[in-house]
Amino acid sequence: MLDLLTFVSITHDVVAAIGMSFNLLLIYLTLFQTPRVMRSYSTLIANFAITDFCACFFDLFVQQRLIPAGLTLGYVFNGPCKYIGTNACYAG
Repeated sequence: MLDLLTFVSITHDVVAAIGMSFNLLLIYLTLFQTPRVMRSYSTLIANFAITDFCACFFDLFVQQRLIPAGLTLGYVFNGPCKYIGTNACYAG
């Protein structure tokens, strides 16, 4: 049986992957399927989709947990960045 941390990690991965997929679909639709009348508005939609795609990607890469400890916060990185190094996690 899966423990809670594994379940939360898998759920985190799935939700981030779905978010990245839908943002890629939105980017494709805004670049190639937008009517000419809405072309200026599609630039804003594409900008938001690219930004949200990057946020989902780095969320999947880092999988950061905040642990409050009094007046400070502790950061725990559970994503693939931990295999690269702590500097990659902090940059992500």
